[in-house]
Amino acid sequence: MRITHLWRYPVKSLGGESLTHTAVDRGGVPFDRRYVIIDGDTKRAGKALTARLVADLLAYHATVAGDAVCVRAPDGRTFAMDETFSSHLQSALARPISFETAAASDQPFHDAHDILVLSDASVRALEQERRLPVNPLRFRPNIMLGGDDLTPYVENEWVGRRFKVGEAVFEGAALDKRCVLTTIDPETLAKDPSFLRLIVEQHDQCFGLYCRVQRPGKIAIGDEWQPL
Repeated sequence: MRITHLWRYPVKSLGGESLTHTAVDRGGVPFDRRYVIIDGDTKRAGKALTARLVADLLAYHATVAGDAVCVRAPDGRTFAMDETFSSHLQSALARPISFETAAASDQPFHDAHDILVLSDASVRALEQERRLPVNPLRFRPNIMLGGDDLTPYVENEWVGRRFKVGEAVFEGAALDKRCVLTTIDPETLAKDPSFLRLIVEQHDQCFGLYCRVQRPGKIAIGDEWQPL
C-alpha cells in the first residue's frame, strides 16, 4: 500500500489542490480548511456556507502560495482572500457572505478529524456497484492509497489501528458518514441523489477513513502505508 495522491482544501467547500508532498501535524495538512465562508443570509446568519447548500462553490479552487491562500474563479481570475474576493463572491452567489480564518495555532474547520483517507480499491469497487465512473474528489480526501495488496473496503477495519507513513504516524479514528455533498459531481456540478442513496443502502452511509495524526512528520506520494 502506498500513497498515490495527496490533496488539501484551503477553503472549506471550495475545490482544492493536489500535492506531491507535505508535512502533517496534529490538525492535519497545513492550510487544509484554513478558511470557512460564513453565510450572511438573515435566516442563516453566522452559519458556515458550504457546497451542500450552494454547489457553485465547488467551481472555485483554492491554492496556497507562500503563506497566503488564493482562489481561482470559474472565469479564470485569481483572488486573494480579501474584500475584493468577498465582494466578487457575494455578487456571484447573490447573498451576503464573510470569511472566517483559523490561525495557524487553531484547529482548522474540519467536519471531524485531521485526515481523510480513501483507497483506490474501494473507489473502483464503488464504480462497479454504481456502474458508472466515480471521481474520488466527490469525497474530498486528503490521501488516496493504491497497491495490489489493497482489497475493497479494507479501511473499514482500520478504526483504532495505527499506521506509519513517511515520517508520520496516523491512527484510524472513525469511518466517514457521508452527506449530500457527495451527490455533486466536482467537475460538472451536476447532482445525483442516487449516489448517496447507494452509499446509504450498501455501506451504512460510510465511505472513507478519518485518521488523527499521532506523530507529526513529512509524507509524500510513493510513501508506504505500513500497519504498526
